[in-house]
Amino acid sequence: MRSLFTTTLLLIAIFIKAQSNQTTTELVMSMSQRSLVMPGYLTELKALVARQAYEFWKEGNVEPYVSHLNVYQSLYEANKYLGYDSVRNMAYNQVGAHSNTVTSVVFGDNPNHYYSSSTDGKILKWDLSNPGSIPETVYESNKIIQSIEMSNDGEVLMAIFYQKGLALIPTNKDNKSDIQVLEDPQPVQTATFLPGERKYLTVAKTGELILKGFDAQSEQVGKTALKVNQLKVDEQDGTIYAGTDEGVLEAWEKPYEVKESPIEDIMKNWRKQSYFGYELGSFAINCLDISPNGNTLAIGRDRGDVILWDIPNKKLIRIISGHQSTVTDIQFNPKGDLLLTTSRDGTARIWDLTDSRKLPIILDDHDDWVFTGSFNPTGTQVITGGGDEFIRTWPIDPAYFAFRICAIVNRNLTQEEWAEFVGKDMPYKVTCGE
Repeated sequence: MRSLFTTTLLLIAIFIKAQSNQTTTELVMSMSQRSLVMPGYLTELKALVARQAYEFWKEGNVEPYVSHLNVYQSLYEANKYLGYDSVRNMAYNQVGAHSNTVTSVVFGDNPNHYYSSSTDGKILKWDLSNPGSIPETVYESNKIIQSIEMSNDGEVLMAIFYQKGLALIPTNKDNKSDIQVLEDPQPVQTATFLPGERKYLTVAKTGELILKGFDAQSEQVGKTALKVNQLKVDEQDGTIYAGTDEGVLEAWEKPYEVKESPIEDIMKNWRKQSYFGYELGSFAINCLDISPNGNTLAIGRDRGDVILWDIPNKKLIRIISGHQSTVTDIQFNPKGDLLLTTSRDGTARIWDLTDSRKLPIILDDHDDWVFTGSFNPTGTQVITGGGDEFIRTWPIDPAYFAFRICAIVNRNLTQEEWAEFVGKDMPYKVTCGE
């Protein structure tokens, strides 16, 4: 009898806790949504409701798969209006200096500096620690810059021109005695740096994969009959991956033991390489990235989805769907547990790869296609750029947004506001401290 009584009490406690968790989840979701739809001229109230929802979310055992998205979006929207420049029509996390579409953003060896390229022919250097500063123009051309890449040592930028070849540009003016701006006029489909070496790989218009050094010497290392949109070289074994317009993932890998330099092996033995073509459907493959541990290849497609590919076992892991249009850029964070995607649907998304049930964080404040995105080297922020000519910075941890609200808003919710947005039956708390 006593055992039955104890079991009954335990079940009641579990039921009460479950009901409490459900109530907290509903409150967090409701407050986040009410903050989101609140007009921007109610700036402080909008921010405080979002902040209090965050406090309940952080303290309570709430639903783990959706609530984080609502909390993040409401906190971002509140911060946007707290720092809004109505004269220039710009939010606090938004910078603009390009006069046309932003095509790429990449980081160098300094975690506070990143570079952007545009179809306006410019490459700009930005200071992440001082968003309001005027960017430095490191390169300017009358050609359309299709994309840029950074060498592993952070000393050289590669600007890939639309149907006009490429240029190699030193990132530090002091390096110009060692590395001059080098123009390679041979038209290319795409190109990439080789990991750890001052060499780069191009795909010529006629399909030859050509490895070149900064001294302009070149050697063919492969051949393709398909249109290549992006190249990626595995720094662990030198395997070359190509995403093609026909939806085929091409791979050139070596059946022999790699001794010292995978790249030198490729140059000497490319005719002995094993070639594989993986048909992944009829949708163009636009972008590729390899996880930090080298085990997973992320493949962004025209279909609006991402294929995660198991590199060691050469098989599909899973497909991530969510974008409503072409995936334009893709990148793993430094830990490899998050994946950033950008799309022509006007959004960037941050996917949690540790749990497929969790909805992505959606970054949707661009007014046009989003063409490019990058994690900063510490993995704490995301930089995006697109067709609206602007670049935006996005902290990943919502705690940053929550802190900023209380640093700017000099009050708490009133008793009346608490009763309306939280509830009369909830004990009053100060949102931002005394």
